[in-house]
Amino acid sequence: MQKENALLNRWLPIFVVAVLLILVYKILGSIDTVMSILTRFLSIISPFLFGILVCYFLYIPCQKLEKIYGGLNNKFISKRARMFSILSVYLLVTLLIILFIMIIVPILIASLIDLANNIPVYYIHILNYINNLPSSDMVDFNLKNHLNDFAINTLGQLFDPAKVEQIARSIFGLANGVLRALISLIVSLYILLDREKIFAFSRKLLTALFKSKTRSQIKKYLDQTNAVLFTFIASKGLDSIINWIAVTTILLILNVKYAVLLGIIAGLANFIPYLGSLVAVIFISFLTLLTGGVDVTIKTLILLIIFQQLDANYIEPKIMGRSLKISPILVIFSVIFGGAYFGIVGMFLAVPVATILKQLLIEYIDSRKQEA
Repeated sequence: MQKENALLNRWLPIFVVAVLLILVYKILGSIDTVMSILTRFLSIISPFLFGILVCYFLYIPCQKLEKIYGGLNNKFISKRARMFSILSVYLLVTLLIILFIMIIVPILIASLIDLANNIPVYYIHILNYINNLPSSDMVDFNLKNHLNDFAINTLGQLFDPAKVEQIARSIFGLANGVLRALISLIVSLYILLDREKIFAFSRKLLTALFKSKTRSQIKKYLDQTNAVLFTFIASKGLDSIINWIAVTTILLILNVKYAVLLGIIAGLANFIPYLGSLVAVIFISFLTLLTGGVDVTIKTLILLIIFQQLDANYIEPKIMGRSLKISPILVIFSVIFGGAYFGIVGMFLAVPVATILKQLLIEYIDSRKQEA
């Protein structure tokens, strides 16, 4: 019996390692299939993930209002403080959405339609400008031919009417998005209503699965993850709104065409650290050059750079604090990596995920040093 146990203890680890190696080999051999399954799974659960994201934004105002309603002399309201707080916040959010749909959306639709109609005109302007460049000054670098090839092959495909029509269909195909948004709101509503029950169940599950020391470590890591995600999402959301309003105001003052549309693009791009703001400024300047001329473009570029520097060095650090200090190289690498594998969502969440992994790795190294 002891001989059999010794053989089992000897060969079992080897067998487990061999099985793991085979699994790794199979997964690497069918990485496209694995990524396709993972992408499909994320697409299915995206309404639930977005519902949790909505909770991140609405939890604090709901909690504040719940305390206010709970302290009222009216027993009917004070006993139902949570329900009334959530109802108040959701009514306010619904009102803001309705105002956005009534005021902003028609402007966006008009801008998109006008932009789609004028794309062939802008394309011809670009080709004419390149063809009118002095060839004698560019013989050595053959720059004129390179620009012409770029305009025909790259911009020509971008401005292809069939692709414009496809993009327009994607923009206006909102039925699936509306359904997902409704599911997300319902999910967030139930999470906010039953958050104590959800937390209590999670604690019971951790108690059943793990020992006390492991539980405390898991709780510590979950708290750190929650703090990082909440800080990033809430602060980036607020900073993006500031970017949207500021950029739109600058463009409206300079009478730039499609100011509201470009302001929203700048606000959304701000969620992607470093690269997002840079791409937004380049895109806005390029479109302004096509629609407003060189003088307006120079003014726009100068004011946008000034604002971006103000935002990067003063506004965003004040909002976000020091909790997400991370190397710019790591930020750029994580954004590129997240975008390559998980698209826009991966670029949005790359920085908080990288921050969490960095924090966990530092704590692991420190713990190993203490043990040594």
